[in-house]
Amino acid sequence: MKTFGWVLIILGALSFLGAASKGHDVFGPCFCIAVGGLIVYLKREKEEINNTTLTVLPKKEKPVETKCQVRKEDVVVNENQPLSYEQKEAAICLVAFFAGYTGDLSINGPAYMLGYQSSIFFGIDDYKEALPKAMAKFQDADKLMDTVITIKDRKSKEFLLLTCYDLTKMSNNAEAYELLSNIANEMGYNKTALKQLVNQYS
Repeated sequence: MKTFGWVLIILGALSFLGAASKGHDVFGPCFCIAVGGLIVYLKREKEEINNTTLTVLPKKEKPVETKCQVRKEDVVVNENQPLSYEQKEAAICLVAFFAGYTGDLSINGPAYMLGYQSSIFFGIDDYKEALPKAMAKFQDADKLMDTVITIKDRKSKEFLLLTCYDLTKMSNNAEAYELLSNIANEMGYNKTALKQLVNQYS
């Protein structure tokens, strides 16, 4: 997640420069930079704590094997698992992030339309009212990402990744592509699988 933090800082800085030069609201980019900085700081603190509190198991003891130790690729997932409302909120927040949401939903452009389309897909009513509430709920970028990657429904994952890809393609931002690639990987789609998914629907 430290990489994600740095990406947020870079994207926030670029968005800030663009918004400031055009006289737009800079709250969104500043928020993005702040969240990215917080993630990097917290991860560094966590690494330092882990480095100083490592414990060694006695030689005779062996870790108890649990289902959690099974590799991710060996786990069979229910692909038709319904989404919780929190997962749906996280999904539209992620789309809004890639759309460059800065708190203004009055612009009726392609990014807004894709965000609105996402709210319909995920069954969230009144997009203009629901999105600001959801964004306030997921101010912690870690919480947003941790919630998004718990989505197991295949159609929902593919819709979300393809929508974010379309938005990234509009911005043609290299950092955004890298961020999307990392998110897709966390959701079970490596670069090859993501490329195949995009080619399948393009």
